[in-house]
Amino acid sequence: MVYYIRFLKTPRVQKQKTGALSVSALICITTDLGDAFLAEDVDLLISLNASNADQVLYQERVKWTASKREVPIALGPFPPHLSKHTLVLSVTAPTDPRKPRAPSADTLPPSQQHAAPLVIPGWSAPFGGSESPVAEKLVERRFGPQGLRIWEETGNSIARHIWDAALASVTYLQQLATAVPTTKTDAAPQPPVLHDLLTNCQNRSVTNPLHAVELGSGCGIVGISLAQTLPNCNVVLTDLPEVEDIVTQNISVAQPAPSSRITFHTLDWDDENLPEEVTNGGAIDLVLVSDCTYNADSLPALVSVLDRLVRASPDVLVIVALKRRHESEEAFFDLMRGAGLSSLHRHCMQLPAQHGLSDQIEIYCYARADGH
Repeated sequence: MVYYIRFLKTPRVQKQKTGALSVSALICITTDLGDAFLAEDVDLLISLNASNADQVLYQERVKWTASKREVPIALGPFPPHLSKHTLVLSVTAPTDPRKPRAPSADTLPPSQQHAAPLVIPGWSAPFGGSESPVAEKLVERRFGPQGLRIWEETGNSIARHIWDAALASVTYLQQLATAVPTTKTDAAPQPPVLHDLLTNCQNRSVTNPLHAVELGSGCGIVGISLAQTLPNCNVVLTDLPEVEDIVTQNISVAQPAPSSRITFHTLDWDDENLPEEVTNGGAIDLVLVSDCTYNADSLPALVSVLDRLVRASPDVLVIVALKRRHESEEAFFDLMRGAGLSSLHRHCMQLPAQHGLSDQIEIYCYARADGH
């Protein structure tokens, strides 16, 4: 499983008695649920950056060892003029040049590529200078050449943050959207109807965009990534009201592709009436679902809202990404069959796990079964 660098105490800048400044923080490396720590030694690079230009002001290495549960960061002393800078603290796990390098991911067939690194880096919110001396309780994730940047809550909470299957969904959809159709067995999996839907966005127009809805969007990483990948694409992120602040912040820093846009709308799966802002008058092309099957109690409501969306838009495709965490998730597949939703395709994405192992994310493409 993937491990995330989190701030147990967000960075802060403090003035010492001598007039010099110091920067401190407390970090851990844990799973998406915060239920286990990385049990492997990792070298970490701590960077203090000027937030306005990402200029590196100072760097220092620290070591996370398998027995750790947290690592304190103490930087300085720095000269008083550091107070003029608004700062960002980043924590990354760069490749150790002393170790043999694995083949570049670009040279591997997509079926063998990992969807993420083992340790997901983190960037703090700005602090110091014109900002508060203590950073907000947030951490920013930065992904790939697409320039995807997503804020999430930090600390040990499991709410309003990125989960593993979402990372796999982002990679999978990007592969499909940019892939050339092929029959080679080592190529990215390409269910034709989904591949055509994603690659035909170039031929759409502002007045006829692809309409996508993400259920249980959380921070919105999957839907935002789709809108940054595809032109002529309207994405509606939906979730309960408590995620609105974090997802709105992510929408504000997103960089959609030409003629694409992203909006958020609250949606309670138990509500019988679907808002017009979500259904788009029965013209939804794609529904995205990631990491929403872990709670068995919510599965009937999830499948019920999927059923209503499919009834409103009979030709819609539904992409479900999940990481099986317990046996009760099997009920999801029974409920989907009962609702007349048929799986057109199943694909497995690999996430790295500690000690050289891999973790599996399952991705399904569903559509309305014939006769429903």
